[in-house]
Amino acid sequence: MTINGDPKLITPGEVAKHDSENELKLITPEEVAKHDSENDCWIVMHNLVFNLPKEFMDDHPGGPDVVSCLAGKDATSDFEDIAHSDSARDWANKYIIGYMEGVDDDIKTGRRIPKTSELKSTPGGGGGGGGVMTLVSVLVVGFAAAAYFVLKA
Repeated sequence: MTINGDPKLITPGEVAKHDSENELKLITPEEVAKHDSENDCWIVMHNLVFNLPKEFMDDHPGGPDVVSCLAGKDATSDFEDIAHSDSARDWANKYIIGYMEGVDDDIKTGRRIPKTSELKSTPGGGGGGGGVMTLVSVLVVGFAAAAYFVLKA
């Protein structure tokens, strides 16, 4: 890659920094799929493509394996299921190198993962996980009622 006309070897972090100074590029799912290892890790979140360098992988609180198992894939659901903080989102935003077709214009022009408060909840799901919590609540009430009648008898 050349930066300012000088050919040189650069780290993935420098690629992300350079790319963040320029317009984001459309990246195909086939291209993302080629980058599927811990040493060459691209992931997609909210239709944004991230090139995650070794220092990111090493510093990730869950360890490199948690991230590298998603290399070359869309990790949006996995990322949101963990309920990452806004500071984690800001940290990841440094590594955006492009976008996938279908990206929301606000996300593309903002060049960042949506903050937790900006996420749209899904109909009937309450933002994911709501159905599970309802089921757990119903089961707890059911077991409590059963225990009450068994102990009363």
